[in-house]
Amino acid sequence: MKSDWIDLGPLSEFSAEVPVLRKDDAGRRFACVLRGGEVHALDDRCPHQGYPLSQGALRDGVLTCAWHNWKFELASGACTFGGEPVRRYATRIDDGRVQLNRAVDTAAEVRRLVAGLREAVVRDEPARALREGLRLGALGLHRGETGLGSLHLAFEVLARDGAERAEYGFDHGLALLADLCAWVERGRIPAEEAFVVAAHAIGEASTRLGPRGKGHGKVGARSPLARIADFELDEPTKVSEALAAERRDEAEARMRELVEIRGTAGARRALMPFVAQHLYDYGHGAIFLSKALELAERFSSAADEVLAASTVQLAWATADTSLPPFTATRAALARLADLALPGPDGAAAATRPDAAPLEGAERAAFEAEVLAGEQPAVEATVRWLARGAGPLALLGAIGHAAAVRLARFDSAWEARLDAEVGVLDVTHAVTFAEAAAALGREALPREAAQLAVLAAGFVGKLRKADAAAPQASATTAATRARGGGLLQAVEARDVGAALAIARELDAAGRRRAFAELAPFAAFDAAVRPIFTAHAVKTLEALERLESSDPRPDGAYLAALLTHVVPVRRELSARRIAAVAKKFMSDGRPPDGLY
Repeated sequence: MKSDWIDLGPLSEFSAEVPVLRKDDAGRRFACVLRGGEVHALDDRCPHQGYPLSQGALRDGVLTCAWHNWKFELASGACTFGGEPVRRYATRIDDGRVQLNRAVDTAAEVRRLVAGLREAVVRDEPARALREGLRLGALGLHRGETGLGSLHLAFEVLARDGAERAEYGFDHGLALLADLCAWVERGRIPAEEAFVVAAHAIGEASTRLGPRGKGHGKVGARSPLARIADFELDEPTKVSEALAAERRDEAEARMRELVEIRGTAGARRALMPFVAQHLYDYGHGAIFLSKALELAERFSSAADEVLAASTVQLAWATADTSLPPFTATRAALARLADLALPGPDGAAAATRPDAAPLEGAERAAFEAEVLAGEQPAVEATVRWLARGAGPLALLGAIGHAAAVRLARFDSAWEARLDAEVGVLDVTHAVTFAEAAAALGREALPREAAQLAVLAAGFVGKLRKADAAAPQASATTAATRARGGGLLQAVEARDVGAALAIARELDAAGRRRAFAELAPFAAFDAAVRPIFTAHAVKTLEALERLESSDPRPDGAYLAALLTHVVPVRRELSARRIAAVAKKFMSDGRPPDGLY
C-alpha cells in the first residue's frame, strides 16, 4: 500500500476532546479529535446515512452521531451502537503539524466490508448489507466483470453466506438470488434493489445462525494424493451412497471434495442419478439443484459452498414418489428400467440425434393425457419414450401442460381451512418441469427419461386443484373505462383485465410482457420472501418454457397472471389453527392435493 499523506494544519488548531472537520482538496471530509496527545481521524460521513460525525458528541473516547445515536470508538472506528463501523485513517504529528494518510489498504478494507456485510445478513438487516456491498463495490473490484457491475462481489458474498448458513441446505432465498442475478444481468431490475430483496430472503431464513454443523470438514485424514486417487475411482458414487443413507455430513464433505477436483460439471454428474430417482420435497430437489448449478457457474469461488448446500438439501428431502399415492409413477419408472432407450447411454439427452419430436395433434393428445391424472400421464410418457420420442420434447409438452394446470388453479383452495395447501404448491409443477428440462439437457438419456416421467406424474397428480369450471376472465367495466396496458391491469390486481389484454398479444408482445412484469414479481407481488421467491421463479420458469417451445402460445403468460396478480393471504392464522385443531381432535392429517 502506497502512502498518501496530506496536511491538515497546525496542531494548535485542534482543541482537546472536541470534534473538528477537516477537508482535502478533493472535498473528502474527516472528523478529527485530539485526545491523549494523538489526533484520531474518522470518515466524517456516518456510515448509516452520511450525517457529519464532526457535529457529534464525544464521551470517553466514543464519538456519537447526533442524528441517530450511532456510536464509534475513536481508536478503531468500531461501532458500539448502531451498525457498521466507520473508516479510520492513520495520522501523525510532524513539526507541529497534523498529517493524515488517505491511502486505503484494499485487502484489509475488503475483509472489513465482507465481515460487515455478512454480519448484516446474519441480523437480517438488508439496508446495512447493501451499504456494505456498495462500499465493497466502490473499491473497484470486479467492476464490469458481469452484468452485476460493482455489486458482483457483494452478490457473491451473499451466495456464499446463504449457502454456509442454510440450516437444512439450499433454500428459497438462494434460488431467488439465482433468478434475481439473471434479471439484473438482463437489465430488468436494478442491482441495488435486487440485492435488498435477496439479502432479506437469505437473512430471514437463517437469521442469527452460524455456519451449518460439521459439514465443513473433510472425510478422514487422507493425504492429498490418496484423496485424489480414491476420488478418481469412486467419489461420485460415494456421494449418492451417502445421500441415500442420509449421512449428511459425509455427503456434504464429499461434495466439497468433488467440486474442488472436478468442478461444477463433476457435481452435476454425481447428483443427477440421485435426483432422477424421485420427486423430492414437492419438486424442490430438482428445482433447487438447477438453481444451485446456475449460482455455482456465476460465482465460481462460491461453488463449493453452494453445491454443498444443495447436497445437504437433498439429504434432508422427502422422496414424495416413494409414498403410497404415487404407485403409478413408481410403476412407470420400473418399466423404464426394462425399456431400450434409443441412443448411446453415455450421450447427453440433448445431443441425441434420434430423439423424435412431438408436434401438432400428437403433442395435444399427449398433453391431454398428462392433464387427465397421474396414471394416464406416466403411462403416456413411457409409451412415447418407447416409440422414440425424446425426453426433452416430452418435457417441453409437460411444461406447457403444467402452465395450463396452474392457470386452472381453483382459488377456492386458498379459502379452505381443512387443506394445508395453496397455489404455491401448484407452481412447483411449472418450476419442476422447467428444472427437469434444464437438468435433462446435460443428463444421460435414461436420467432425462426418468425426469420426464416424474414431471408428468407430478402435473397429473395435481388435477385435484383444477377449478370445476373455467375461471371468469372478462374485464370489469371499471377497468375498461380506465384503459391502460397489461402492467396497469396487473398493478390494479384485475386478473380478468390482465388475461384479456394478454390474449391479444403476439409472441413478441408476450416476450415484452415477461420483461415488463419482472419488477412487479420481484418487488410488488408479495411481502413474505417465500411468496416473492415463488413469484420470481415461476415467472422465470414460464418465460424459459415459452422461449424453448417451438410453437408457444398464451398459456405461459396466462399461468403467470393467474398466479401473481391476485392478492393472496400470505399468513393464514385461521388455517394454521384449524389444521392443528383438526389433527388434535380426530388424529387425521389435513386434506392435500395428493
